[in-house]
This record gives sequence, structure tokens and C-alpha cells, in this order.
Amino acid sequence: MNTSPTMRMLMTVYILAMLSACNTPTYPKGRVEESVIKLCKEEYGLDVKVKIIGSTLGVFIPIKGLIDPDLKLNQKAGEKIEDVALSIHRVVTSTDMPLKFYTLVARDIDMPSGEFVLTGFIYDVIRVRLLDISRDEYFKRILRDFKFNPVVSGEQKIRTIFEALNKNSDEVQHIKYAFYPLFFISKELTQKIEVVDIDYKEISEQEVLFYVKTKEFYEPLPQFEAYRAIFPPGFLNEYLILTNISMFPNQIKEIIGKYFYSGNEIRQRDLKQVFDNYHDIGYIGIDGLPKKDLQSDWFLSQQLSRRIKLVFEENKKLKGHFRVDFCRGSFENKTFNFEFFISPDISSDRTDIDIYSNILKLIGTVLHRYSFEDFDAVNLINTYDGKRVFVTKDALENFRRGKIKITDII
Repeated sequence: MNTSPTMRMLMTVYILAMLSACNTPTYPKGRVEESVIKLCKEEYGLDVKVKIIGSTLGVFIPIKGLIDPDLKLNQKAGEKIEDVALSIHRVVTSTDMPLKFYTLVARDIDMPSGEFVLTGFIYDVIRVRLLDISRDEYFKRILRDFKFNPVVSGEQKIRTIFEALNKNSDEVQHIKYAFYPLFFISKELTQKIEVVDIDYKEISEQEVLFYVKTKEFYEPLPQFEAYRAIFPPGFLNEYLILTNISMFPNQIKEIIGKYFYSGNEIRQRDLKQVFDNYHDIGYIGIDGLPKKDLQSDWFLSQQLSRRIKLVFEENKKLKGHFRVDFCRGSFENKTFNFEFFISPDISSDRTDIDIYSNILKLIGTVLHRYSFEDFDAVNLINTYDGKRVFVTKDALENFRRGKIKITDII
């Protein structure tokens, strides 16, 4: 008997509800965090940190030797990650707490910016256990990121710079005058900057904007004694510092100070307002735990962006005919946006029809299987040639069901 995804979801929820009604949950609401910690410690000897935000469960584990010398995931570290993931699965499938997502972050102790991140939808864990989806489909639904964390790396660099400024090291001579007014009005070797607070926003996959508050001490040069009234020793200052991990190890891209001299007066910038205007795309905090509750639209945009790339790498009819440099997904104003660079091989006879047909088929199928309907359209942008394809929700569904052809859309 064929059943719709919505019906299958209702059946699964019904089965789980029946099981819950017959049995007290093994890991009741209110004890989920301690249950994950206890399982990891008692069964695998692993120390983890756990945090719940809304319906998102986050687990963090520091691992020594996460990354091999060849910058690959260490096999033993991979086994520890699997043990923690199994502990998460055991808890979330046997609790009465309404959780929807989980994140698992493993970070290298010796190289703190190196990390492996797993993000999953808990309902997918339940479905694969009930054999409602295949293991291959299940693995395609998990977000896997093995990377250098731009926030951790950027913060380390910033703290190193402030330490170097306090020592007046050679490495910061070319940038120290960006820290106005301290190095303009003070005697050499009397400056000291204390970092009071650092806030941050990931504004792209590689760039992080840091909002840094400081307390600054100095002895003024004779000609700047009057500045004590404006900037008494221990005065508060602020900086916006933009880092880009692709520029590692010198990843400081820009430094903007609160104070600047213009004309005949000292002026101020409202750096907090500038910082607040930026959108933070990150969802894992510097502590390795989630900093916000994850949403289905975001999760699907990220899953689909990865699966679009996979289609052109795994489909026998497409493999070798196209090159996929990247694919990024986002969700704004009830629209899924996918920006990608897909170029045809010079000897291939494949065309745009093959690109957009396969992408829309994938998107339509995945959204249908998740029974996700809270969107209005899908917007595709191929940066290879600048072509854009905008498809409404109804048109996408009609294409998925074979009621219209790709040529009716493009």
C-alpha cells in the first residue's frame, strides 16, 4: 500500500505515542542532559558537555588527536564520535521531551579550531530505526562539516594581537596605530590593553566580525597631558575586527576603532549599531554548543545544498559532464535560495536543462518527503553564467508530479 509522507509521519508519531503510553520514558524530560553525559561517561569513558536550547540538543566533546597530520579525521577519534552519536540517539528516541534537532561537535584539543560537526533531525533517527527510510537516505540527511572553525581561529588571533601590542612586539608595529588613541598619545612601553569582552558574528563561511571591548592604560606624552580628561588611564574603548580564515595565519582583514581624529576634533563611531546590523549565520558557539534553536527551513536549505552537489558527483548520467565548485543554501522570506557554480564539461553534450531538471527534482522530492510546505518559492542562481531560475511552490509540485516539464519552467 502506498502512503504519503504526511501519512507515514502520522503513523510513526502514532506508534511512538502508543509506545510512550505503555512505557515510562527511559530518559524523561528534565534529565536528558545528565542522561547523555552519564551514558557517554559510563559506557564509553568519554567526557562531554550538553546544552539544550528550545528543541535543539547540543553535545560537545574535546578529543586529543582529532585531526591526523595529513589533515584527515583520525580513525580512533571517529570511533569516539560514533559512540557519542549513539548515546544521543538512545536518549532522543526514548524521551518524552519534544526535541527536533541535535548537534554534535568534536574539537581537537591540540588544534582547537579544528572540528567535526554533525547536525541531524531527530525524526530521521526514528524513521531509520523503524525502517521507514534507508540507511543511505538517512546518511544523506545528516549535515557533516569537517573544518577549521573561523570563530575559534579568529578569536585566538585577536587575543594574540592584543598580547603582542602589550609587549610592543615587532609583528604588530604595522597595525598598532589602528588602536587609536592609545599609541598616539602615550609614552612608548607604557601601553596596556585589557580585553574586557568579545562578541562575534559569522557573516560568511570564512569571515567573522568581532566586537571587542577593552580597558586601556597608559602614561601620556607631555604634549598630550590634557587628554587625561577625555581618556583617563583605564578608559573604555571598542573595536570591530574582521577576520577571514582563508587568509590564515594573517587572517586580520580590517580593524575599525571607536575613536578617530577628523579635522580638529576627536569623533566616535557607533560600533555596536554597526555590529547589530550584521546577520549571524553561525549556529555553533565558541564553546562548541548550539547558540540558537535550529529551524526546519534552515536545516533543509543546508541539507539540500549538500545534496545538490552530491547529485552531480554520484549520478552516473551526470558524473563527468559537469563541474560543481560550490553550492550554498539559505532560506529568507519563505524562499529557498541556492547559489552554486556548475559548469558543463567542454566536451559534454549536456545542457542547462540537465542542471535545473535534476536540481528541481531533488528539491521537490526532499521537501515532499519531509512534508515541508511552509515556503512560497525556490530561487536558483548559477554563478557560472549568471542564470537565475525562480520556481513557485505550486510549479515545483507540479514538476515533481510530472504535470509540467522543465521547459515549462525555464
